[in-house]
Amino acid sequence: MTLAAAVVAQAETLRIGGTGVALGGMRLLGASYMKEHPDSQIEVLPSLGSTGGIKALLAGAVDIAVSSRALTDEERAAGATSNLYARTPLAVVTSPNAPIEDITTGELEAIYTGETTRWPDGSIIRLVLRPASETDTLLLRKLSPGMDRAVDIAFSRPGLVSATNDQDNAEALERLPGAIGLAAIGQIATEGRRLKILSLDGVLPTVALSAQADYGFVKDLHLVTKPEAARSAAAFVAFVSSAEGQNILASTGHSPMAE
Repeated sequence: MTLAAAVVAQAETLRIGGTGVALGGMRLLGASYMKEHPDSQIEVLPSLGSTGGIKALLAGAVDIAVSSRALTDEERAAGATSNLYARTPLAVVTSPNAPIEDITTGELEAIYTGETTRWPDGSIIRLVLRPASETDTLLLRKLSPGMDRAVDIAFSRPGLVSATNDQDNAEALERLPGAIGLAAIGQIATEGRRLKILSLDGVLPTVALSAQADYGFVKDLHLVTKPEAARSAAAFVAFVSSAEGQNILASTGHSPMAE
């Protein structure tokens, strides 16, 4: 065995998994962390979802989970602890070719109900849905009573595209001409997604806006661990809150929330 191979073999692997919206950021943070800690290896798993990541953590399958929701009482009772490390604005987005730059809540409601099915140039609108339990969908419902009703109608419409995880969602929005849906600015930035970000009711989602406590169209991102977490997990969590980690987040569509 070569010296280089021996170093890799001895390196401690830290596994991170959970919500897809956070994975691109975790990869960037992990790459920077490994430069400073050559004895560590960071493995970021494909999307498990927030609930899947927390379940994997409690089962010992990952060392750190990333979640876009707060812990439930049951998860806390099972030994999970979390800290909010960043917020990232949620955005209404379209495929790059869509002939639109801004949208109102009323116009969005009409697209979800099926009242509006074509863009101003006559091209077909392709609505990409997220599951009913997803944070994106829950936040969308809160935009207005009409939007809440429109989401219910959208789920009853046949033939609409449904994306289970954040990566499938972004890929569908990029790939389908005339597509519209939701995506987080942080995911767009860290994954280099080719998506058009629309202003909503005249407001363009920005990192500065997401830092405001009263701004609601935003995803909170949590690092979830267990009290008996390995020192390597604790060290990585500390790195995320460090000046370097905060700079990485701030430069990629996130508002850092270091405690």
